[in-house]
Amino acid sequence: MKKLFVLCLGAAMLLLSGCKKTSILVDKIEFDPEYAKLFVGEEQTFTVNCFPSSATNLEDLVITNSNPSVATFENGKLVAKSGGSTTLAAVCGEVKAMADITVYSGWFTKGEKKFGVDIASGYYITMGESTPQEMEMTLTNYLANGDTQNFWFWLKCENLGKTIDFLQDMKESQVSVQLNNNEDGYCVPYYSEDEGRPVVKLADWGDTDLTLTKGLLTVTKTGSASFKVEADFALSNGYTFKAEWEGTPLMQQQ
Repeated sequence: MKKLFVLCLGAAMLLLSGCKKTSILVDKIEFDPEYAKLFVGEEQTFTVNCFPSSATNLEDLVITNSNPSVATFENGKLVAKSGGSTTLAAVCGEVKAMADITVYSGWFTKGEKKFGVDIASGYYITMGESTPQEMEMTLTNYLANGDTQNFWFWLKCENLGKTIDFLQDMKESQVSVQLNNNEDGYCVPYYSEDEGRPVVKLADWGDTDLTLTKGLLTVTKTGSASFKVEADFALSNGYTFKAEWEGTPLMQQQ
């Protein structure tokens, strides 16, 4: 009888052992994608992947958004609301992952392609005077392959707040769109002394007879160190570019 009791007790212990749930904790989290750059109004789907998929603490996963005013995130969909940056963070136990989001408040285009402004930089040129006489500014977009696409312009500070019409009077101003600070097929308008009209220089097309059909540039000072840039250009071959940006550029004096 005693032997039978021991056997029954052993069988019960084995049964209880088999019913005990084994804990498998999440040891890695990944966002897909890990970052995004959007324009206001655009949407992006994010997937949060937890590893291993058989983890028993998946219900502990918490996702937060550092700046909902820039972009909202709900049910895996992020909606860009205003210019700025925000970070999505996914936490499960001791494991964490993040996704960085940039929402562009300003942009410029080259042909049909739109470029958000990652950074604006430039110079005030004093020309020996106590106050700046000229301004040079570049709006830069960082491309995924490491290149930079730039919208560059130069003008006299006396023209701040005024619309420069390149078809009527260039006022010595210039604009161009460049790849890695080298002209890449966009335009540098300049004034033709022979023909008395603005013509277009195109780096990779050589000398051409292209002319501007529209050329408007307005740079307005909106604060002690902030500016608004608006541009609307078109070439005689149908090629166009526009720019709309407002912010505080990194400026130096020279």
